[in-house]
Order: sequence, then structure tokens, then C-alpha cells
Amino acid sequence: MKRPNILLITTDQHNAEIMGCAGNPVVQTPHLDRLAREGVLFAEAYTPHPVCTPARTSIFTGQTADHHGVPYNINLREERADPPKWTGLAADAMPFPEILRREGYRTALFGKLHTKQAGERNFGIETMRLAEGKGQFVEFGTAPDDYRRHLRKRGYPDSAWRTWEDPEYPTRGWTPCVLPEEDYIDTWTATEALQWLGESDAPFFAWVSFSGPHTPWDPPAPYDTMYDPDDIPEPARRQGELEEKHPDWVDCIAQTVPATPPFSRDNTRAPGIDNAYKRFTERQRREMLAAYYGQVTLIDAQVGRLLEHLDERGLTEDTLILFTADHGDYLGNNWAFFKYGAQYDSLSRIPFLLRWPGRAPAGRECREIVSLIDIAPTILEATDLAPIDPMDGQPILPLLTGEAPDWRDHLVLNGKPRCVVNAHWKYLFYPDGFEELYDRQTDPHELHNRINEPTLASIRDAMHASQQEG
Repeated sequence: MKRPNILLITTDQHNAEIMGCAGNPVVQTPHLDRLAREGVLFAEAYTPHPVCTPARTSIFTGQTADHHGVPYNINLREERADPPKWTGLAADAMPFPEILRREGYRTALFGKLHTKQAGERNFGIETMRLAEGKGQFVEFGTAPDDYRRHLRKRGYPDSAWRTWEDPEYPTRGWTPCVLPEEDYIDTWTATEALQWLGESDAPFFAWVSFSGPHTPWDPPAPYDTMYDPDDIPEPARRQGELEEKHPDWVDCIAQTVPATPPFSRDNTRAPGIDNAYKRFTERQRREMLAAYYGQVTLIDAQVGRLLEHLDERGLTEDTLILFTADHGDYLGNNWAFFKYGAQYDSLSRIPFLLRWPGRAPAGRECREIVSLIDIAPTILEATDLAPIDPMDGQPILPLLTGEAPDWRDHLVLNGKPRCVVNAHWKYLFYPDGFEELYDRQTDPHELHNRINEPTLASIRDAMHASQQEG
């Protein structure tokens, strides 16, 4: 059989609930909804690590951070100290795009990379056009990425992408981007990808890696006013739940500030439960979420451009599309915003869609637990190729044909705390021994910590043992 083209589309910090096809009644995502309608929605998809660089390295390798050895974010700004050890993938590792390249695939990545491989190996990617998210800036010693060079060539001042410097941003938590839509970071990413796709013969692998809806939340017109804050659903939270969560995590909520590079925590703010509960007003929450929704819809429009291109070139039937994110965002659930620490579902569960006409069923929702570590083995199986390095993930295509009766019954998520999730329960274990246990069937937003219930001791013990798995 002819090997398919592969189009991997990712977002950054995308809460799995913010898609129309995921049941959100307000956000407009017609093109993502089309992918779900013509393919498969994986409702129980998780990141193996809720931080950008480890998660993205897991996509490349099919391995968890315990095995690929990249447990921290790399630094994109040279004035920041590096972690105490090398934080990139080893030079002798064999990421899946390198296998594709050796077998005749053209390989490319557009947008945010935010990981690295030693020896300038570049993961087997032949063409890179980088927009390194919203956290790398040319004033800090790192050479400007392709996107910033584009903006300079267009005559924009460097302040054009420093949207968090708007004086109102620290109190509002969002600001309209001064750039027009066509020069916005995620529009540029799609435009670069479309140019390459138009010049590429099959077979190709393209990773289109959008930087949004990551902070700072700065949708351009018309997306900045697309959503009425009064229409935004209230977050899932409960008065009294923070008393049952780790005190350090609660202090993070109390000290959260609208995320500006490189921090979203102000240690001079007063910590404590009372301050965590009142950190953001209802109006602030609604306005920030309206901006977030706008960014999601802008990205959806770029996905639409990509789908239209495949349709026009007659490539739709020959292209496997995967859409997902590196991790989520709390979005006010559990009283938290942005990302840090505990792998509650708002942070650890991710959007995950697959479309492959004629090979994957249309309009199906799959509830088996899948992960970013499953992307590499899935792509290699779809192209009739085998991994070279051992992989922790599994090909997900057999799930869709009923050929995977022994699919995993739980997943271990790396980080601090470590986390175990199965169809019924989620367990969190902190380095200091603090534990949390949630019934996902009756409490999907983890509002009631049931770790101290005697009748659940055997479940707690079994999940504690599971979290020690590598």
C-alpha cells in the first residue's frame, strides 16, 4: 500500500474541554469538529508530562521522560540559568522523523519546537521554520527565530510581540495583539506550512506546531472581541476543595500573576488558602477565558486552511492527520489558572483527534487511555516502519479495529507530583508523601480528595505501587 502523508498538528497549553466536539457549548471550532466528525475523538488522552519540553520530546521518541531523559524545560532565553543537567535528547537517540526521512519522506516542522537534540541532529527534521512560542525574545542574547525575523522584515518594532508589556495586562490577564491577524504568530505558522506543502511531493511528514493558546493571551482582531465574557461557562470548582490539596500548590494559586515570561508566580504576594480563593474576580476570569476562546478559534481557522489545502490538492484521502496538544491549562478550574504542579485533568488531559479516511472509522469517540507517547509508534505503524529505539507508547490504530484487546488499563504521568490515572481513579503522589485520590467517574474535575476514606485504602495502595513504574 502507498505510504500516507502525515500531518501532525499541535497546540500549546490547550485544555481538552475547549472544543465544540468535546462538548463546549460556546467555543467555535468548526474545523476541529470536522476532524472529529470525519475521524476519531480520543476522550481520554493525556500528556506524559505537563511541561513543554518533556512532552514534546515524548512526541518525538514515543518514550516517557523517565526513559528519554528530558525532565525539564529547556531555556530559550540566555539570561536564565540552565537546569543542573543537559536537558535535550541524546545525539544517538532515534526520533521517528529520522526514520521517516531515511525511508524517503520529506520532513518539516513549523512553529514551536521548544526542545533540542544533541549534535545538531534536529530530530530528523529537514526543514524548520521556527516561531518559538511566546517566551523567546531577541533582546536576551538568543538569535531571533524565523517568525521574529519575519516581523522585523515587515517593519514592526520588537515591541509588537511583547504584548504582556501593555500596562493593563497585569490586571486584566489578557490584551489585544497589536499585530493584524495575517502577521499573528499562529497565522504565520500556518502560512509557512502551506507554502512548504504546496511545494512538496508525497510522501511528506509535517508537524504544524501552533504556539497558542499559551499565555500571554493576546488574540488579534477580530478574535479579541469574538466572545462575550458573560457567555463563558464558569469554571469547575468548589469552596472547601483547596483544604484537601497540597499546601504548596494552594500557595501557587494565591501567588499566581498573569503569565509573563518567564514567570507566572509572584512570591511577594501573600500565600494561603484565603488568598487562593479570592485570587481572581469573576470578571477577570470571564475576560481572560474569552480571550483564550478567541485564540482557540483563531487556531481552528488555521487548521481550516490546512484542511482546505489538502482538499484542493486531492490529498485528503492519502493523509493521516493527528491533532493534539503538549498539555492543558487549568482555566480557573480548581481555582487555578495557567500551569504548574498538580496533574489535574485540566492540565494533564489533552485534545486528541485522528483522521485517516478509509482506515479509521468516522465519527467515533474512543475512551481508552492514550498518550502523546503513542504518536510515534502510531505514525511508524501507519507507514509500515518499525521503531529503532524502544518505545513506551503503543500504536493506537489497532484500538480502532478491535485488534488491541490488551490495551493499557492505566497510565503513569511524570512530574512532581507523579500521577496514576485509570478509567475510574486518579492518584497523585508528592515527594513529601502527600497523596490525593479522585473518583473520575463521579468527580471528573477532581473537587473531592478521597485519600483518607478507609474503604478506598486498597485502591490507594495499588495506585501508589503503580506510580513507581518507570
